[in-house]
Amino acid sequence: MRSGNLPFRLWEFDLAVRYLRNRRANGGITVIAIISYVGVMLAVTALIAIMSVVHGLQGQLLGNHLIFNSHVDIAGAAINDPQTRDAMVARLSRVDGVTSVAPYLQLAGIGAASAGNANIYVRSGKDDALQKAGIDQYLVAGSLDAYTRGDGVLIGSDLADNMGLGVGDTLSVTVPVGSGLDLTSSSATYIVSGIFRSNAGRVDATYVYLPWRAAQALLHRNGKWDVVELRTDNPYRVDRMLSDLKRAAGPNSHVVSWKDRDKVIWQALKLEETVMRIILFFVTVIASLSIIAGIVMLVKNKARDIAILRTIGTGKHSIARIFFLSGAMIGTAGTFSGLILGVVIVTWMVPVQKALNGLFHVQTGLVGAAYLPARLDVIEVVFIVIGVLVASCLCALVPALSAARLEPVDALRYE
Repeated sequence: MRSGNLPFRLWEFDLAVRYLRNRRANGGITVIAIISYVGVMLAVTALIAIMSVVHGLQGQLLGNHLIFNSHVDIAGAAINDPQTRDAMVARLSRVDGVTSVAPYLQLAGIGAASAGNANIYVRSGKDDALQKAGIDQYLVAGSLDAYTRGDGVLIGSDLADNMGLGVGDTLSVTVPVGSGLDLTSSSATYIVSGIFRSNAGRVDATYVYLPWRAAQALLHRNGKWDVVELRTDNPYRVDRMLSDLKRAAGPNSHVVSWKDRDKVIWQALKLEETVMRIILFFVTVIASLSIIAGIVMLVKNKARDIAILRTIGTGKHSIARIFFLSGAMIGTAGTFSGLILGVVIVTWMVPVQKALNGLFHVQTGLVGAAYLPARLDVIEVVFIVIGVLVASCLCALVPALSAARLEPVDALRYE
């Protein structure tokens, strides 16, 4: 009799387990079956661990990039009308998910110091925009105090190295102002009050942050804004907010999310993630294919049992279910063992790296990062487990169907 609504009989399950546990010289679980289990386990472990590191690296890269750049930009004629733009900022601040709204000035220019000149990108946020963005966490020298008072500027670490600048040194900034025949230049000299490192190449090599009033005077933008920058509580879901932000910004506004502005970076990261996922999943499928070899050997060793079962009236479907269960149990055991091992590795990745750094003085992180980051994505782990289980079951089905087709006389030929 069947057990409830299960698609197999209890005696079939019991026999499949006995075959896997049987340790006779020519029966039960084979070396190939053990290798299959280990292969599936290690493949699942690698897939979970590597994809977690990929997500961690992506999160760190984008996090560093978005600290120094907005999540959403508001531009257009709507920000140039002093009579309406304050009300627009208030409306934007009330949109669900928006954490800060700040006007910015920005323009490319040239920086000069005793060590030479360099192309720079001047930026300035009104009021406490940089503090809200959390840039103070990335300072490697100096502080925000002088910048907040309007007495100094912040520059990237690569720019400081290239120009031989340190805290307290002077930096001359020249920018173009006007347009057409009225195009001229504007210059001023500032004291470096802080140096930041974002580990985002262009930011560290070109960005110079000026206090708001100093930037207005340098750029000749008194009372004018270049862009309104928004930050959200979840930049990865900013697309869902665009319709609300457009309504809040009103007509004559241009709303651009960071995914559109930095489309090349975003698409490159998603492509890398997709290709890595496909490659690793094929590795997992290859490991699952070894289940076929293990069950084929099991069928060969149990040919006499198959003949006896068929002789006493056992149907082909029962034979197929027995060997399918044997293969499926190998895949299931390997999958969940790999799941546990993968989660443990990801959870303890940073402590292990710290231990390796302390014992062997080996740097296990990346440039600008003390440790290799890892972020476990629960949804992806679920898909990994389901995918490997399906692949394992399909691989177990092939030799199981072959065993079901064996007739008693043909099965005894293996003896």
